[in-house]
Amino acid sequence: MRIPGHADDHRWSQQHLSHYVDGDLRPRARRRLERHARDCVDCARGIRAMRALVYTVQGLDGLAGVRAPASIFDRVRPAGGADSLSPRGA
Repeated sequence: MRIPGHADDHRWSQQHLSHYVDGDLRPRARRRLERHARDCVDCARGIRAMRALVYTVQGLDGLAGVRAPASIFDRVRPAGGADSLSPRGA
């Protein structure tokens, strides 16, 4: 059974998770996402994952001067090929 509006709310919620976690949504939009996430395991999980990511990234501020080794691009191969990960200008 299809829940009316569920697919639209799900798509919209997925697109606005980061705005929600950052507190950038207006109250009405925030309530919409919260209402949807109460019944949607994927969106509730997405909110938790986004919060964990933000927490982790905030902890990296002290590592701003640390650079990844150039060889990292040789070890990470996306489905699109290695060229899509090459540093700009390389």
